[in-house]
Amino acid sequence: MKNRKAIALIAILAIFAAACGTADEVVEEETVVTEAPATTEAPATTVAPAADPLVLASLMPLSGDLASLGPGIALGAALAVQQINAAGGINGADVTLIDGDSGCDGAVALTSLNDVIAQGAQGVMGAACSGTSLAILDTAIAAEVVMVSPSNTSPQFTKMDKKGFYARTAPSDLLQGQVLAALLVEDGVKTISIISRADSYGRGLAEATASAFEATEGNTVKTIVYHATDATEFSSEVTALGKGSAEAIVGILFPETGCGVLQPAFEQGLLDTPWYMTDGVKDAGLATLCGLGTALDGFKGTAPGATAGAAKDAFEAAYAEVSADGEPTFIFAPQAYDAVMLMAISAAANGVTGPEIASGLVEASSGGTQCIGVECIALAAAGEDVDYMGASGDINLDAAGDPTAATYDIWTTEGDTNPVLKSVDFGS
Repeated sequence: MKNRKAIALIAILAIFAAACGTADEVVEEETVVTEAPATTEAPATTVAPAADPLVLASLMPLSGDLASLGPGIALGAALAVQQINAAGGINGADVTLIDGDSGCDGAVALTSLNDVIAQGAQGVMGAACSGTSLAILDTAIAAEVVMVSPSNTSPQFTKMDKKGFYARTAPSDLLQGQVLAALLVEDGVKTISIISRADSYGRGLAEATASAFEATEGNTVKTIVYHATDATEFSSEVTALGKGSAEAIVGILFPETGCGVLQPAFEQGLLDTPWYMTDGVKDAGLATLCGLGTALDGFKGTAPGATAGAAKDAFEAAYAEVSADGEPTFIFAPQAYDAVMLMAISAAANGVTGPEIASGLVEASSGGTQCIGVECIALAAAGEDVDYMGASGDINLDAAGDPTAATYDIWTTEGDTNPVLKSVDFGS
């Protein structure tokens, strides 16, 4: 994604982070002690040291299969930090945001996680890929560092014991499977075949979609074909996909490997069949990335979106100001903004260490005075219980760290763009 303003803003915040140091550094005020004269004047007072700053990190894919999406998502987090600091920061000090690369790779992400922890990060916005977060979560928990992902949608996270150090602002794919199945039924589709990544994200969403689709009488899933996430050749998988002769194909893909699937599908004539995509390829510019021109036009897809309202409007106006193309939003950018805001609200109320931030995430997302953006931070710092109304929606985290309120967008493809046709809201 050519997003020069986005990269510039993130780079500025990264430079600022280096200048500010880590959360373990304390600025000591020099106190000058003098002999008090024999008068009634008050003695000199000692100035209290400043409270510790809040240090956060952004771990997004800046390399690998989701590199085309990483900067646009990370910009949502950078925007949140920019607004928080403009409003006075946390504890009267600017929030530091350290920018790191998670790739969509556990080893890359682990190196980056250890690096940002060494720099004092107590909270992490990320990682983007479900499998990547699963690979580094134990390390974060052991270090008592909070992770709030804007885009982990695998159902696997719900049942895990995360010790309170993990939450997500994107809903489980159990919900997206229902939305996608409902869209297929609405379009009159009776038979589908599915091609999917063979990872926690792909398998979880494929199974959720198949189950929800076949719950409607008369519907059949012809075949589910999984491809290796590190594969470079996909012709045999595409051939197996076509044998089902289904009325529609569901593609649960990522951009670069997705092109590896779509190009042989075009060559084999399978793009004559309607395809339904998911969040992994929205806003990726597949037409140009895959060299397919208009072959994908008219295909539909689903993705977590944002609930209409004042919070969404405020976010989109601000995001348009910093995005290189002036677009008001990007896939998972509202969720990234919300991830940072929830950590900052909790830090304002409870403290800036990982355990302190973790202790207040659920409370910050529901149950108190409704507020949006940085106004929630001032209220939380004053001791008020707040209900953060996010850029992506009401969120309302449950005890497992899952949002119980969400909005899904139904989108289509027009060249490299994915305009939204309609949105579906799910309340808590």
